[in-house]
Amino acid sequence: MNTIITSPNFDYLWEQLSQELDIQKANVKIQNFADWWPNIVIEKDNVKNKVAHVLLDFSDSKDFFLNYALLQWLIDYKVEALNIIMPYFPVWTMERVGKTWEVATAHSYANILSNLWTWKSGRKNNLHIFDIHAEVEEFLFDSRNINIETHSAFWLLKEQINWKTIIFPDAWAAKRFEKSFPDNPKVICSKKRVWNKRIIEILEWEINWKDWIIMDDLIQTWWTIIETSKALKNMWAKSIEAFATHWVFPNNSQLKMTENIDKLITTDSIPANISRAEKLENMEIVSIKNLVKEIIVEN
Repeated sequence: MNTIITSPNFDYLWEQLSQELDIQKANVKIQNFADWWPNIVIEKDNVKNKVAHVLLDFSDSKDFFLNYALLQWLIDYKVEALNIIMPYFPVWTMERVGKTWEVATAHSYANILSNLWTWKSGRKNNLHIFDIHAEVEEFLFDSRNINIETHSAFWLLKEQINWKTIIFPDAWAAKRFEKSFPDNPKVICSKKRVWNKRIIEILEWEINWKDWIIMDDLIQTWWTIIETSKALKNMWAKSIEAFATHWVFPNNSQLKMTENIDKLITTDSIPANISRAEKLENMEIVSIKNLVKEIIVEN
């Protein structure tokens, strides 16, 4: 029988998966002491000589050590191998350096996770990431110790956008994801700087009375979405929605964004987005449950 261990933030997904899969939850307590340092208890007989599926929320930096300590001790308690499901790889902004003395923290993160070994000869751990921000990040991990598999949540949107025109915020997003939607018309934005001001330029003149959806893998700030929305409205767009697999909302920026577009769509790859959407009628959360289920079944 499969064994699963989840971050407390993902317990709701375990409850859903348990109704569809022959799977048991290992007896593992994942908590923090009052000073936020980890308080973890693993019942060894639940994990020894088993492949453990571990669904972890890395979206909050203070949980990194908690998650890493859990993974390390699962190995020390002789898990046969780890199948780590990490929907959101959180250090996407620093996969490369643009000037001297900057630190590529994505590389540091990958090095730490690559050092998770297995005690059983010939077995490697697996790490699954959804819509990693830059494909080069796959190659930051040490393939001698860990297998990296990347997945996309874009197909979860296919049915509900089959008549919409997709607008990508930049050429990089278009290059990576346009093949996922071969039948949709597509447009690419460009960001230009005029003197000291950034502007969005849309290379498309037939905007009026069309349904549009802005799509990207990850969005952190509101600027691109709102400015793109303004440009579309000025050109008489019929409706404007926006989707990102991972949507980070610093300072509750979802409130400002939902005021400026017809619908904001994201996934629960960052579980905190579920509570953020509860009081917003035009914010929708698409579940990653079926993606997680597929990974568990295939591994």
